[in-house]
Amino acid sequence: MVGFDQDEFRWLTLPADLRSRCEFVEFVVQGATDAEFSQEKVWKLELALHEALVNVIRYAYPEGKTGVIQVGYRCEPNGQFCVRICDAGQAFDPLSVGPPLLATEIEDRPIGGLGVFFMKHMADEIGYRRKNGMNHLTLRFLP
Repeated sequence: MVGFDQDEFRWLTLPADLRSRCEFVEFVVQGATDAEFSQEKVWKLELALHEALVNVIRYAYPEGKTGVIQVGYRCEPNGQFCVRICDAGQAFDPLSVGPPLLATEIEDRPIGGLGVFFMKHMADEIGYRRKNGMNHLTLRFLP
């Protein structure tokens, strides 16, 4: 289901499962392409969005529970492209995750953490808030 809200975001709402991930990414990439973002910026956006969605799909809802994800985007007056990912899953602030231990041998590293690391480095700005039982992750990309 695609729609707009009062903040001029264009939204897509789909089930929180891996089959939805590609549709979300195509939806946002088309918006960034229409906004004439460079191919490099679109690639960074795509990688960050993929990582954020996989985290929500895999970890937001307890096993056996289902939910939906809302993904929205808008072009801001200053030329930035803003993406927002919302879900009603368990609270999770990716900004609270420290950097992964990259200096250790790969077999000694704990599993996980690289997706959030990539997401933080691909977006120009990232924000998180929990409001009314919903996670709101915002990724901004400069033109």
